[in-house]
Amino acid sequence: MKVDINISKEVKEPYVVIHTNEMTNEISELANSISEMSAGSSGGRIIGNVDDRMIVLEADTISVIRVDSEKVYVVSDGVSYRVNRRMYELLDILGKDFMQVSKSASINLKYLKSVEPYFNGVMVLNLKDGEKEYISRKYVPALKKYLGI
Repeated sequence: MKVDINISKEVKEPYVVIHTNEMTNEISELANSISEMSAGSSGGRIIGNVDDRMIVLEADTISVIRVDSEKVYVVSDGVSYRVNRRMYELLDILGKDFMQVSKSASINLKYLKSVEPYFNGVMVLNLKDGEKEYISRKYVPALKKYLGI
């Protein structure tokens, strides 16, 4: 693998560009490692995959984390991105603004718009970006504590 480093006073924040002819495990692991290093200093960046592209996602743009068929997805600006991490890892990386609301979903509490009762103790969480998620009874006490009720 070839590495080029360009130093320029015009660059305000370091960024990484990877040129490749195909997505390999090595490239994916490299991007995740870079993401982890920057998350430690910035408080929440992850790599999301969509259409064979890897996108750097900031925590404050992510509204929902979902698990579907053992694959993890995040929703950012209305687009669903596949993420090569487990939900608990994402919650650690993304920080305190994220809360697990069911076995298969977590939300960014900054996106919470309203809460509605649903069925059998389950509640519907309406998010500012139009997303909806269900919070199971197990996680309701933590949400109530966050809301101060």
